[in-house]
Amino acid sequence: MRGVLVLHSDHATHLGATLGAIDSGEPVFLGNPRWSAADLAEALRQVPVGCTVEGAGVAARGLAPCDWPLAWRGRVMIPTGGTGGKVRFAIHDQDSLRAAVLSLSEALAARGLPRVIHGASLTPPWHVSGLMPVIRARETGGAFAVLDGRFTPDKPLPAVEMPAGGTRMASLVPAQLDRLLSRPDGEAWIRQWDIILLGGSSVPTSLLRLIRERQLPIALSYGMTETAAVVALAWPENLREGEIPAGHLLPGVTTSTRDGQLFIEAPGLCHGHWPAAPMSRPFATGDIGEILPDGRVRVTGRVDRLIATGGEKVDPSRVEAVLTAPGLARAALVMGMPDEAWGRLVVAMVIAHPSQEADLRAAAAVLEPAARPRRYVFVEELPFDARGKVDPGQLGQLIG
Repeated sequence: MRGVLVLHSDHATHLGATLGAIDSGEPVFLGNPRWSAADLAEALRQVPVGCTVEGAGVAARGLAPCDWPLAWRGRVMIPTGGTGGKVRFAIHDQDSLRAAVLSLSEALAARGLPRVIHGASLTPPWHVSGLMPVIRARETGGAFAVLDGRFTPDKPLPAVEMPAGGTRMASLVPAQLDRLLSRPDGEAWIRQWDIILLGGSSVPTSLLRLIRERQLPIALSYGMTETAAVVALAWPENLREGEIPAGHLLPGVTTSTRDGQLFIEAPGLCHGHWPAAPMSRPFATGDIGEILPDGRVRVTGRVDRLIATGGEKVDPSRVEAVLTAPGLARAALVMGMPDEAWGRLVVAMVIAHPSQEADLRAAAAVLEPAARPRRYVFVEELPFDARGKVDPGQLGQLIG
């Protein structure tokens, strides 16, 4: 075995190469063909020399592991940039991916849904959100399809052709759902699915309201690359007005908190980060949250997103919730920008008309002074990538 790094830009081709490697037991790195030059160079520095590279004319140049090839067999390295943007790979294998699928399948069965999952990959397959719908279908005997999840207004929505006798499941990020609901045919397309997992980033208050009012088949999902995607689900009936959503843990998942940070133990937890960083158990998620008396978990922010401004710490998710209340911004992204006087200046990027700035500032007046945005940037779309994570390149262009 030599191992393979997959860098195909076409989603179906990328996925086919990945599944071929998994089926043969060949260790496979899922590469992002849209990596910046710096990120690609960092990835090639980590992938062992001698690995075959598919889809790009580059060569791996990392050190070969000392336990090659036995312990490598069947490994699936999925990239996870994290909030900081540094490329690294979570080490999975067929056992961890299968365990994550079975945990979700059991949760569906407990809800009265079929264990067989028919899935659609609507995000890039080099991310866990694009890979796992296919793994779920294969492991449960379902069907899967690779569909165009960009939902651009100049193109018809992708046809959904799934067999009967299973749970028809899709995974979306909030930006995709927002695009769908802005189209006249979007809601009908959504209702073709038994359940849509919505994850990747925090969901604007205005979008939660639409999910509730229209009773859409959408469950908020919480998970990460390290856990092979979802570990908790907030079902539609859990999305109550004025309440931060909280999710039921999937079977086999346990959680705890230390100093406000969530720690997770899950059946699909990866083996570590490539090349030699073993996984601490339970896993420190980097998420701020709480465990409710009924066992549900509520995520309220990220440890690495806290903004230190003028000696105070601001949780951006609280500010975003205020700015996306009904009648205000469709979506918001709050961040801390460097400032000589304050250390960090609270800046809000919002999907709204500039004429709404006075209303936004009035709404933010309920927050403590340190949390009130000093500057508003009005955009037509937030700088999120296909995973629903902030794209640093787009962010820099919009902030100026």
